[in-house]
Amino acid sequence: MAETLITHGFGVPNDPMPHQFLVRIPAGRTDPVEVWEDFGAAALGTTAQKLCRVAIPRDTWRQVADGVKVHLNRRLKEKDLKASRFNAGDNRVERILGRELCVLAWAIEDATPDEAAIAFTRWSSHRPEELWWLFQQIDNDGGEWDSPKTGWRVAIRHALIRDGEEAPTAARRPRPKTATEKLPDLFSDL
Repeated sequence: MAETLITHGFGVPNDPMPHQFLVRIPAGRTDPVEVWEDFGAAALGTTAQKLCRVAIPRDTWRQVADGVKVHLNRRLKEKDLKASRFNAGDNRVERILGRELCVLAWAIEDATPDEAAIAFTRWSSHRPEELWWLFQQIDNDGGEWDSPKTGWRVAIRHALIRDGEEAPTAARRPRPKTATEKLPDLFSDL
């Protein structure tokens, strides 16, 4: 019989000091929601043990919170892990899922609730690998957690929200096929 993995929150392993994300939802109804990265034992004793990644206005968070919960729980179910929900206080999120969530949070940190709904729809249509790559690009770009109008952070906002522009309704035209173009076989010359 397979051993049941013990997790906390949204898939955080039952380790003494795991690398995880914390979604801090304050008790006050108007205070912003913060997403923190806790590097756990790997950063013990350093100044970078916990890093605030983003602060999201409460109304904007409310617009996406239920959808984010469903998205994260679907990902947990794929791995046969227990579901969770968001409560006031620190909500633990597994580090890979936290990176995915951070991409959405960066896109909506300056957004209106309506823009956040658009961003959530577009964000949830991306594959996990794409979101991980985007997290890396935004993280490598530098900048401080409270500087949302720089580099990749502004780019992800435009990519997911497009300043209210509606997504095209017509399907994209397929790329024309050319019979004369021969693609190289990457492994034939090894």
